[in-house]
Amino acid sequence: MLKVVLVKPDEILYEGLAESVFLPGEYGEFEVLTFHAPIMSVLKKGMVRIDERIFNISEGIAKFNEHNELIILAGPNAA
Repeated sequence: MLKVVLVKPDEILYEGLAESVFLPGEYGEFEVLTFHAPIMSVLKKGMVRIDERIFNISEGIAKFNEHNELIILAGPNAA
């Protein structure tokens, strides 16, 4: 399991554990799983899927670190 935090400027949309996260990367969708290599990516408009939960974002940045934590900073229009 990986720790995931999805935030927009004024609200935390999700904080918890997940098995997988699909992200709309600037160059295509990609998946982050437990023990993925550290990565930082620009996100484009699309869906963020955290296990079975779906969130729509207009833009953002995702960072997965060596501590098995994924932080997703989404634009103000995320829902």
